[in-house]
Amino acid sequence: MTPSTISLSMPLANRPVIIIDDPKAVAREIKKQMPQVKENLLNTGDVYSFNWSIKVNSELQKPFTPTHDNMAKLNLFCNPKQPEKLAANLRRAFSTIVAGNVKEVGMKEIEKHGPYKLHGDTKIMAHMDTLLRGFVSQHRIKLPSKTAYIPCYEIIK
Repeated sequence: MTPSTISLSMPLANRPVIIIDDPKAVAREIKKQMPQVKENLLNTGDVYSFNWSIKVNSELQKPFTPTHDNMAKLNLFCNPKQPEKLAANLRRAFSTIVAGNVKEVGMKEIEKHGPYKLHGDTKIMAHMDTLLRGFVSQHRIKLPSKTAYIPCYEIIK
C-alpha cells in the first residue's frame, strides 16, 4: 500500500499535494494555489510572514519523554472522531524511535530494557512496519555506521 492511501481522517480533496523531484511542477502548483492563499489571508487578517490563524491542537504541543513505559501507554488505535490524538501519539512513537537510535538517553533506555514495544491498530502497525523497514533499507533510520542496524523497536502484531 502506498503512503497516498493512508489517512487519519482527512478527505481526499483536502490532502496536500506532494511533488517530488520536479521544481517546475512545484512552481506551477504554488502559482495555482496563490489566489486561494491571498483570499484566505484577506479573510483571516493573516500576513505572509506568519500564520496567526493556525490552530495547533494541544495534544501536539505536549512534551513527551521517550521511555519504555511511555511508549507502552501510547494509544495507537484509530478513533475517527479524534484523529488529532492518533497523530500526536504517532509523532510520539516516531520521536521515541529517533531517541532510541541517536539520543544518549534513548540508547541507554534500549541498553537497559531492550527494544521499545509498539502495539496498536493492526492496519496502523502494518503501515508503520512497512515505513520503518523502508527507512532501514534506505539507511535513513540511524546515523551512518559500519555495523548492521539493530532495531530499537519491536512492532507487536
